[in-house]
Amino acid sequence: MLPRLTAAVPFTLAALALGLAPAAPAAQAPAPDPGNMLTGKIKFPRAEGMTLSVDAQDPSRATATLGFDGKCKGGGVGEFWAAYVPAREALKIRNGRFTAHLTGVARNIGGVSGRTGSFRWKLRGHFTNPDAATAVVSGTAVLRSGSHTISRCKIAHPGAVRLVVGG
Repeated sequence: MLPRLTAAVPFTLAALALGLAPAAPAAQAPAPDPGNMLTGKIKFPRAEGMTLSVDAQDPSRATATLGFDGKCKGGGVGEFWAAYVPAREALKIRNGRFTAHLTGVARNIGGVSGRTGSFRWKLRGHFTNPDAATAVVSGTAVLRSGSHTISRCKIAHPGAVRLVVGG
């Protein structure tokens, strides 16, 4: 029985040594360049424009203008689309990734005075390099004339977008 114990000890020590070996460092996520403005078209049935502006002093913050293309219910409008609607909130960029719930308002929709669109988006994406990012946009909108709700709209399928500097 003694020979088995001596053979088991080296195998146990080898397994422990291999298990404690340091792991290879993970690839560093690309960080956006401060002050960059990335633009692109969201791939909805009608391509709608979008921008992502990285803060010049704090590259972990960015602002966005987003697009919308959705089907509506409620009788007033059957389908609604818009581009470059400014989001109210800033979004945080962590390790090259961003996820944000954003809101925005567009006024005088369709050239009609007093008609507004209130938007809610979910934006999720990551930087592929310091000058480019990919993202997915989904969301809803409520169209109003004064205080009366005309239609409620929803993006049917989330739209993908590739954002690049000078795009």
